[in-house]
Amino acid sequence: MATAAPQKPEEQNKDLTLASLYAADLICNTLLQAGTALRTIDIARDIALPEFDAKLARVILITHRERFTLDPTQNNQRVAPRERRWTLWLRYMDTSHSFDRNLQRILLEAGRPLRIEVLAREMSAIYHRPQEVYDDIIRRYVIDGKRYFHVENTTIALTSWLLETEASLEAIFSKTQQEREEEILFDNFLTPEEVGRYLPLAEELKLLSNPIEKIPLFLDRVDEPVNGKVLQFLAYHLDPENFDARKFYTAIYRSGAFPLQGNLWIGSKTETRLRALFPILAEQEVGDEVELQKEQEILPLELTDEDKEILVQKVLQSEGTTFANKLLEEHFEIPPSYPTYQQDLQTVTEALKEDPRVLWVGSLRFRPQGSLPPYVYTVPSILHYPQETYFDADGNPIDVLLEDEGFDGNLRQEILNPLAQDVLDEEEPLPEPDPNPPTTARAVIKYHHKQIGTMPLCQFPPGFFPPKPTILETEFMLPGGHTAQIWVNNETRLLYGLFDWFSTIPIDSGATFTLERQAPDRYVVNYNDESEPIMFISRNRINELLELQQRAENEQLPNFEILRHIMEHYRKGIEYLTLLTEANVVRRMKRRMVASILSGYHCFFQRGGVWVFDARKLSQGFDRSKRKYIIH
Repeated sequence: MATAAPQKPEEQNKDLTLASLYAADLICNTLLQAGTALRTIDIARDIALPEFDAKLARVILITHRERFTLDPTQNNQRVAPRERRWTLWLRYMDTSHSFDRNLQRILLEAGRPLRIEVLAREMSAIYHRPQEVYDDIIRRYVIDGKRYFHVENTTIALTSWLLETEASLEAIFSKTQQEREEEILFDNFLTPEEVGRYLPLAEELKLLSNPIEKIPLFLDRVDEPVNGKVLQFLAYHLDPENFDARKFYTAIYRSGAFPLQGNLWIGSKTETRLRALFPILAEQEVGDEVELQKEQEILPLELTDEDKEILVQKVLQSEGTTFANKLLEEHFEIPPSYPTYQQDLQTVTEALKEDPRVLWVGSLRFRPQGSLPPYVYTVPSILHYPQETYFDADGNPIDVLLEDEGFDGNLRQEILNPLAQDVLDEEEPLPEPDPNPPTTARAVIKYHHKQIGTMPLCQFPPGFFPPKPTILETEFMLPGGHTAQIWVNNETRLLYGLFDWFSTIPIDSGATFTLERQAPDRYVVNYNDESEPIMFISRNRINELLELQQRAENEQLPNFEILRHIMEHYRKGIEYLTLLTEANVVRRMKRRMVASILSGYHCFFQRGGVWVFDARKLSQGFDRSKRKYIIH
């Protein structure tokens, strides 16, 4: 399947510039039709395109300050950003200029034919006289046909937008067509190159036969702005004797093509392509915010009950997560550069937190209540620890739990290792997490967690993830550039959502990765195919442990027997953490239970930092000196 070649940076910049001009023309026409100053939210509503929102309107208005200005009647007033009204600079043209000059200026600024009613209203705004006065004046100006002409009964355009051909028609019998066309190009400030590139397509489409239908086809095929005079010249070239500039211009206007400032026209295909760039334009930084603030007094945001309900409804109507900063920028038009931005962001955030219909999921993220996947509220059953008690022939429990004081060697330290801890078997989290936690943390993927895509919070420093709210929604940037939605539950003490990435890791147990916090809700995963040696288990060993798991289930083996079978495999001894890791593949077993069994039976002892099983002492059973430490 063929794919489009990626755009070069200069091509994209050119398209963004064109998209900005297109957006500015949409705003200009909206303000002209309204006949008054409008807020950005009203402009976006009147334009009624899904890609055009108040945020884009604000960016375009500020970046095109040569065309638009804040409503001067609001100057020196306490006006919230969302209540700013914008208007056209042309409404403040110099009244000392002639009526004709200002009338032409309005049409040039609009870049399109306008109804006489609209023009009269604009002239009334400039000269401060009744609109009816200018209705009659404009109609008289159009009658002579020198500078204006009708494209509709009450809609007029500038004759300067028409292809000038009269001089050539006078010499129609004395010059060849090529000479006449060269003269027309010269008179209209066109070049052979400008028109030559379009001639084959104009001839192919037979542009003059039903131009109202053919012009949109032509513009969609070229997919770029075309000068109105170039279009007219192409029509002239095809049939010079029957060409009528006014009729053909009227056909362009009626064809549905979109007029841009500068007598340029684009088709619907180009409009669609430019609208796709609107979200990029909306994110552009605008540097004139400080100037706007000088013009109007700053005040912090105050939410009405109606405002709060609108915010809540935006969250409830969203299919996913809604961000408070986006609501602030898009609905209230308060950008990050605004002096009260942080205070206003806090106002919006707190208002959403207080509504019971909305769920805060950390940072600036909000979702509808009840929209979270059910699995993020529970600890999966595969991670639970069995509660069975096993007895010997005399009715004494085999797997006894000792107090920490009864542990041998360095087991009291070993059990506190974050890698030894796990969900449902960890030390009490600190009541006050570190206010300045490290920005990176190393973690090891254990066998059971790899099966279901979870990670225990106990492996991360306190405060590495925000302690509030209960459930956090975060984004993990995974190796390869993919982003995963990861849920953090501070009550179940688990991360959820890593299954897809874990399934790409060939190591069954012991793979390591580092997590870098870029923001409270954004993290980057770094993975280099490394593993933790004392927790790594090969695939062959995993299979052996799974066979032992099946045997333990069938024969109801106590934990003591499981540990003994594992340690028989390691004649020279096994480290505590390795033993704990392998034991948990066979059966979920808590760290203190493993430490208790190692410390309580004569057949287990520590030598050189590793634990050894001595089969000769198996018959000696439980160490009676440890009975005082048994937890009943």
